[in-house]
Amino acid sequence: MPVIVAALLTALARAADPADPVVVAWQVAAGCPGVDALHAGIRRSLGGLAVERRAPVRVGVVVVREAPQRFRLELQLDAGDGPSERVLTSDTCGAAVDTAAWLIAVAIDVRATDPAAPPSPEITVPEPPPGPDSPRAPESPGTPQSSPPAPNLPSGPEPRPQPLPDRPPAPEGPAEPLPPPPAAKPPPTRDRGLHLDLWAGGGLGLGVLPRPAPTAAFGLTLAGPRWEAELSGHYWAQRRADFGDGRGGKFAHGHAAVRGCGAWERGRVRVPLCGGLAIGGVSGEGVGALIPRTARSLWLGLLVGAGLRVALHPRVGLLLRAEAVFGLRRPGFLLEPAPGVVFRPAAVGFSTFLGLAIRLR
Repeated sequence: MPVIVAALLTALARAADPADPVVVAWQVAAGCPGVDALHAGIRRSLGGLAVERRAPVRVGVVVVREAPQRFRLELQLDAGDGPSERVLTSDTCGAAVDTAAWLIAVAIDVRATDPAAPPSPEITVPEPPPGPDSPRAPESPGTPQSSPPAPNLPSGPEPRPQPLPDRPPAPEGPAEPLPPPPAAKPPPTRDRGLHLDLWAGGGLGLGVLPRPAPTAAFGLTLAGPRWEAELSGHYWAQRRADFGDGRGGKFAHGHAAVRGCGAWERGRVRVPLCGGLAIGGVSGEGVGALIPRTARSLWLGLLVGAGLRVALHPRVGLLLRAEAVFGLRRPGFLLEPAPGVVFRPAAVGFSTFLGLAIRLR
């Protein structure tokens, strides 16, 4: 389990150095580096930059172990221009803390660099070869100078020396600077965004029909890191009820539902807690009546329940849900010539569901 190392640390005090953030929340998994490693990583990223004196950046760091080699980083930043939140994943807890330090350093000063990136190679400019006018190295005084014997030349006018070719004029102004090295890239991270799931399955329903009924359902779920919104359709199979004297009825139910959920997720497991509204109808067909007829009436319900999603594959998951069904409008059915209502859905029902979900995006 993650261990809370420090919470609300110096949240009401201002940092003495603007390069030191105010750590409002620090929660990491067991075996992860401490908060001192975060401060050390921030200073490595800032290097020798002169940070302007201003209000410190407020941060919240949460690192959760999702798998043996998978850690989720939840980073909250407030640099004075409004709070922001980043959710990233990494292979190790140390890499997650280093990533948080680099992002905090960028929030403090955009000139901050990633110390984990390889250093840029040095560019060496070779010296030009010596020309004919270049000065020669002086000879050591202990070395005797020997002059070759002068050849016997015929007498006559001395030849004129050939002029040296003109050198191109040196360019005026300072030399052009070398191109800057490529900027270091931040460590690779994976961002968790919205997901759209298509699901279908079946279950068992109680209370809306006279007897327990098998159910079928399908729907779409839009899921964020901490919430879900869902649209679905449900059908409860026809059930028969006997009222004596050879009379009875056949009843079926169907409804559409919208749900809003708050979700908790860890590793491959996701648990949504949902509430919703259902609108549909109940149909009844008389059996043994003088004039058998089929009637349909509006039904409204309130849904409250919990679910479980287990990831079997990055795009396939197993769904399990149990919820209570509260009838807001419950129609009653008559069977002539018997007086009074022979059937009305229960005020409180219950349903279970098991299905598969396919992630579309």
